[in-house]
Amino acid sequence: MEGQLVVTGEDASGGASSEYVRAARAEVNDAYRLAGYLLGDATEAQDAVQDALVKAWRGWPSLRDPEAFGPWFERIVVNVCRDRMRRHRTLRMVGLDAAGDVESADPFGSMFAGDEVAGAVGRLSPDQRIVIALRFWRDLTLEQVAETLGLPLGTVKSRLHYALRALRQELGGTIDEA
Repeated sequence: MEGQLVVTGEDASGGASSEYVRAARAEVNDAYRLAGYLLGDATEAQDAVQDALVKAWRGWPSLRDPEAFGPWFERIVVNVCRDRMRRHRTLRMVGLDAAGDVESADPFGSMFAGDEVAGAVGRLSPDQRIVIALRFWRDLTLEQVAETLGLPLGTVKSRLHYALRALRQELGGTIDEA
């Protein structure tokens, strides 16, 4: 299921900016896919994108250049996902042994379960997973990753280095830097 932007009649008649709605609609599907890749769960991705849309709506008046909405919104999505990953890391997950053979239609969960590399990426720290996703999945340059995250280039390089090292160790040295 792709992400969807829902604007109520109350929002539209209450002065919601048609420019915001247009910009958000253009980005919501990519945001959903990015959140799904980072979080590994379709429901979590939907919630994260919804939270990001609310934050973007509230911050819309402070955005100086509406043409920069895409990178600005991506940064909001990444920050929301980072918060969710950190929160879930502190929670203790309990398996549902008694659940029987319940099938899940979650495309992101099955991706992490069925792909050795994706599973290893899913076990990285939130900051490392975000840098890996932006660099290799979104195909951003290191400079673009640094700009998106609001971090110094050296910090991005360091996180990428340690993430790739952890992946090499876990996967037996099969990961090459690109």
